[in-house]
Amino acid sequence: MDCVVSMDCLPDDLLVQILYLLPTKEAVSTSVLSKRWRTLFTRSDNLDFHNPISGRPEDILKSFNDFVDSSLAFQGGKHIKKFSLHTKTNTFEYDVLDHWICNALEHGVSELHLHLMHESWPWLFSIPSKVFNSSSLVKLSLGSRLYCPSFPPDTSLPALKVLLLDSILFRDDQLSNVFLAACPALEDLTIHHTYHPCVISSKSIKKLSLSVNSGYYGAGYILTLDTPSVVDLYYSDSPRHNAPLFHLDSLAKVTLDLHFIEDNNREVQNDADVKNLIREICNVKTLHLTCSAVEVSS
Repeated sequence: MDCVVSMDCLPDDLLVQILYLLPTKEAVSTSVLSKRWRTLFTRSDNLDFHNPISGRPEDILKSFNDFVDSSLAFQGGKHIKKFSLHTKTNTFEYDVLDHWICNALEHGVSELHLHLMHESWPWLFSIPSKVFNSSSLVKLSLGSRLYCPSFPPDTSLPALKVLLLDSILFRDDQLSNVFLAACPALEDLTIHHTYHPCVISSKSIKKLSLSVNSGYYGAGYILTLDTPSVVDLYYSDSPRHNAPLFHLDSLAKVTLDLHFIEDNNREVQNDADVKNLIREICNVKTLHLTCSAVEVSS
């Protein structure tokens, strides 16, 4: 005989854990199921918001705005574990986005995931300064095509362990000199760039994933990795005329994903030498080469 178990048999704490795995919109929609479910979603400490496609009618955008505001208000003084916001920055006023992000930070959020992009003017939206001064953040991801012109003088992220940067534009070497220097506990760093990061320096990072798409005119820049504690490295790039400078004393595993360079005429340029790059990592225990890396190296 088949045994059918109703979800009503599950304790509230388990149901809240299930709701934690859902986007906030779906979690809130369960409140219409019954009286028991009416307020269960308010106990979830995961807020995950995906903005409707830009260009929708104003009433729909206002509805989304009100939904985020009310969801944050439902938290009261509770701790928020995870806050995710995916939206087009030209859809809402910047002060609205800033208010939502700062509200989450005031709730002691542990994981903050922001994917904010202006469709018409990339790099226009600046990251709120409070993001860079948090004692509670453990995981932080920022993207895409955002601009960080400077850091506040009190920049400090003492608990941050995992950081993902997707096409974030920093001035000069502030990524290493200010941002990474303010993250003493950082262990896992992932960077996706559409331009050329010149220096990545950190003594605490153990896992580094770096994907660079600098194109033909960025191949002449020298990349420096001063990360002596990195054990696991993923490196995706085009061969550079000047080999990267690596300080990787603890390296044990490397994945190389190299690609041919194409100029503005879509013609392959492969006059860079990868021998120095290979020489820098020749002593690792495990080396993975993608198919394109084998082709570039041959």
